Amino acid sequence: MRRVRRRALPPSAARNPLRAALSLLALLAVLAGCAAAPGEGSEGGGRDGSAPDGRGIGEREEGSALEEMSLGEMVGQMFVVGVGGTEPDYYIEKMVRERNIGGVILFGHNMRSKGQVRSFTRSLQELSLRTEPAVPLFIAVDQEGGEISSAPWVAPQPSAARIGRRGDPARARAVAGEMGRQLLEAGVNTDLAPVVDTGFGAAIGARSYGEDPELVAGMGAAAVEGFEAAGIVSAAKHFPNHGPATSDSHVSLPVIRHDAATVRSYDLPPFRAAVEAGVPMVMVGHLIYPAIDPERPASLSAAAISMLREELGFEGVVVTDDLAMAGASGGGPPAPAAVRAVKAGADLLIVTSPPQEQADAYDAVVAAVESGEIPRERIVESVGRVLGVKKRYDLRGAGQL
Repeated sequence: MRRVRRRALPPSAARNPLRAALSLLALLAVLAGCAAAPGEGSEGGGRDGSAPDGRGIGEREEGSALEEMSLGEMVGQMFVVGVGGTEPDYYIEKMVRERNIGGVILFGHNMRSKGQVRSFTRSLQELSLRTEPAVPLFIAVDQEGGEISSAPWVAPQPSAARIGRRGDPARARAVAGEMGRQLLEAGVNTDLAPVVDTGFGAAIGARSYGEDPELVAGMGAAAVEGFEAAGIVSAAKHFPNHGPATSDSHVSLPVIRHDAATVRSYDLPPFRAAVEAGVPMVMVGHLIYPAIDPERPASLSAAAISMLREELGFEGVVVTDDLAMAGASGGGPPAPAAVRAVKAGADLLIVTSPPQEQADAYDAVVAAVESGEIPRERIVESVGRVLGVKKRYDLRGAGQL
């Protein structure tokens, strides 16, 4: 398990994403040492179930792996999808085998006990590692502490607001580390936390450390360090800041009318601190900041993602909030939002819609690349970042393979 506090890609890699992606894939052997096994025929992703030379993707020569991935296999790595029950079903297995998805997200209805989740995650990881190109999965949850705590085997932890009132970053670090270690015991390798929003607005409440951006910055950075020490992937959220929102992006599209100076002095400092602490992922929220982009929510906005990259220096994975939420989809299917998010520069798309809508969103991104609407290089760039994070962490986790 690697515990390296640095950004996913160095500046030179960010300037040359194709070269970076090619070199990263060769290092996946540490994660995916299993040889590919026969599987079902392709459907959209072009997967035949076995590597042409009988080896897993991480075992092939440097530079060859990404060249051997089909467009569909690359696009699949950009999706984290929801699952229906407490064990792998036909639909999720099909998404793994035929679309090479990058990961799954588990909620309360998926998790009954540590043993059940360990069996669940082991089955999914084994399937992904048996199926060419043999890339391990992100297994993600929203385990924040307080009320947002769906993993039943993880010991209860205080909410961010309660931790923030103590004003002790060491406490934030310890809580994140303990949650991360316990999640890994069941094979959960990614926690979509910490919340580094400033303020207690709609949908946030006690999930925030406080209303002072300096306090939130210190607490959020400490939590990132705690997750990193535990060896778990973390994601600072919800960029640029959901804290001031007066409506919930699950059911509407919030608009936050901060001027440019307020954005930089109030909204961005906690995200800057998380980036400097080495956070591997930043989640962009479904909310409009007219000072950044008057028309599109941050999750679908090239201007917002450019601010995250250029002003804050973030070189890791930009992950969207769930594209099934009304703030992104407007209450419709997520496929159009998925295309817009990729065009804007998002690297990883969370989609928890019903299985057919997940598949439709994947197919829509593939079709947009094939038509020229999205440059292929845009996909290569994102997959390089995704695989860069997967290289940093042992995604198979304790107690799995």
